[in-house]
Amino acid sequence: EYMSLIQYQLQPYFPKFAAAVSRQSPVEREQGRVAVVEFRDDGTSSTTSFHSSAELQSYLRKSLLQSPAGDAPRRRLFILEDLPCNHILALGSRLRIHPSFFAGHWDDPANPTFNHRNPFVRFSKNQFRLRYATSARVEVDNPINPNTNVYAFNSNVCRYLHVYNPKGILYDEARSHHTLSFWSSLAREDGSWDAVLLVDPALGENVRYPPSMQVVRLPRELKDENAMPKRFLFPEIDTLGELPDNCTEWSHISVQPKYYSMFDDAIGHFSGKDGTMRCDSAFDTTAFARKLVIAHLVAFIRRRYLNLLTVQKNQHALRHNYLSDFTKSCFSTWNDNYYDFIVGTCAAMKEFSREIDDNLVALGLDSRESARQWEVDGWKSVRETTRTVSKLADSFATSYLQYISIQEARVSNSNAHSLSRITVLTMLFIPLSTVASIFSMGGDFLPGERKAWVFWVAAIPVIFVLAYLY
Repeated sequence: EYMSLIQYQLQPYFPKFAAAVSRQSPVEREQGRVAVVEFRDDGTSSTTSFHSSAELQSYLRKSLLQSPAGDAPRRRLFILEDLPCNHILALGSRLRIHPSFFAGHWDDPANPTFNHRNPFVRFSKNQFRLRYATSARVEVDNPINPNTNVYAFNSNVCRYLHVYNPKGILYDEARSHHTLSFWSSLAREDGSWDAVLLVDPALGENVRYPPSMQVVRLPRELKDENAMPKRFLFPEIDTLGELPDNCTEWSHISVQPKYYSMFDDAIGHFSGKDGTMRCDSAFDTTAFARKLVIAHLVAFIRRRYLNLLTVQKNQHALRHNYLSDFTKSCFSTWNDNYYDFIVGTCAAMKEFSREIDDNLVALGLDSRESARQWEVDGWKSVRETTRTVSKLADSFATSYLQYISIQEARVSNSNAHSLSRITVLTMLFIPLSTVASIFSMGGDFLPGERKAWVFWVAAIPVIFVLAYLY
């Protein structure tokens, strides 16, 4: 029944998702990880991982027949990585989730899509979808087509890896765009609820070449480590104002995420010491995941900022003087690649800023006063850094186009001056032809004859004019 709902009722709005789910092979139908985190009244939690959809189905069937110990409310958060068909059917049918929730998560976040957000429900504490970008220190060795720069993730969701050309004007970590989706049921009379958090899979050992979807291996090590800048730009997730009295606890007060797999970081958070938390509502359980999204965006925008500084090929440029040596940088001459880079950066930052505003609306931060201060400050940092990079790109674009226009004006003036000289020389041919005609005369006008002075009368003014002009 749930599959029929996807294929018939959902198909007009998400045709690509419906087709992708039906095309999944038996292996792809199980390609994904899922776990459930159950929260207790005392603030503790327990995590259970499922190795297959059959284990998930068995758990869901048993949970319908068995009530929690002591009649405590059942509060569960299911974390699903990727979108395997069998897991979608299990969770969607048992928890009564509308399939549009999974369909909106499937599409590429960088594509111009619309139905991933409901225009009639801009904010709901029972559901949100966040889009973000991140980077990965990898390079692709593709003998099929070394000139391509887009590769598909080897996953069920539609995600792409965008790499830089090693011989281009900028070579840095590959970037990708991702989505974090959340859904929860309404709280029941006893306070119980069910929630689902969809996270994207981590970049594996292989990617696919889009036209043929042929598998391309990702090397474990870079060919040249010095060619790609190595930076750690993620902010600290948790900081304490004061360290504990016992110094032996200092190294365990906070466990920083690895920023490689959203699924692993989330499970590690709930399974570790930081997993002791109060979760009265389903929305509260996503605090750590929302914080990870902010951290990824901060690191991504910081990298864009440094790229704009380093693209000038000046290793000692200060951030206050990034345009002080503009005429000596690589932007001092016209280059189609530089123009494409600057114009593309300006357009990308404006679109990126709009996507951040959509995330704020989805979380209700544009109007909700009860938001946590760390979340308000985090998104404010993302917006401020985005504006800084956008203004920096606009400054580059303005300066580049103005300088090139000045150069073109100088070249035009030089050409005009050269043309004027040619015009003057052309006009001087008239008296010179007169002199030449005198030389062609015979008799009294020849040198040594009585009218030889006529030559000097005609030639001397021409010589003075040439000396004055040049």
